Amino acid sequence: MPEEVFRALKRLMVEYADAVDTRGDPERVVACFTPDAAIDFSSVGFPVMQGEDEIRAFYAGLVENMAHEFHIAANPRAEHWDGTVGTITSYVMGMGVPNSGDAISVQVKYRMECVRHQGAWRCRRFTLDAMMPLNA
Repeated sequence: MPEEVFRALKRLMVEYADAVDTRGDPERVVACFTPDAAIDFSSVGFPVMQGEDEIRAFYAGLVENMAHEFHIAANPRAEHWDGTVGTITSYVMGMGVPNSGDAISVQVKYRMECVRHQGAWRCRRFTLDAMMPLNA
């Protein structure tokens, strides 16, 4: 993967995490994805989402139901490059406190498959794998 592509995909991952953690406008999260993107968070008990309407609804629910969120991404790795599609992975520690008050902590591996869409890099498939057991 060319270095400039790798840097752009790392930046996209940072923008995604910041958009989630600032818990403001779900449109900032949606802007990280292609209109037909798929997100699969089923490994940690969240739904599979298809398309920007489902993605928007999921993140709007997070804004409404979470008091705090914080994600730390580390060890980004270029996984695949075919000249058009770039895939990057990163280990992520995610922490949050829902409005119910019960803290959540996850240790996962993000996998973002990205393409250029309307002049910018966007994620078209986003998955995560649980790296440690979830809290009981």
